[in-house]
Amino acid sequence: MAIAKAYNLKQAYQMITSGKQTEVELAFDVDADAFFMLSANYGDSGAKITRHNNHFVLRLDQEETSASD
Repeated sequence: MAIAKAYNLKQAYQMITSGKQTEVELAFDVDADAFFMLSANYGDSGAKITRHNNHFVLRLDQEETSASD
């Protein structure tokens, strides 16, 4: 599946919580507060945040997304 692009924080949260996307690229300037908030909210559940080109990509654990279906 292709990486979905979120262009603001609200859109990122919508994509992540929908369970339809396993990877969401944060295609906007993420400030430190937003980055640590995303890390705290989703890191404990197994999500990974990596750097891809010039943006961060939040990759959700497959088990987490299939459990929300």
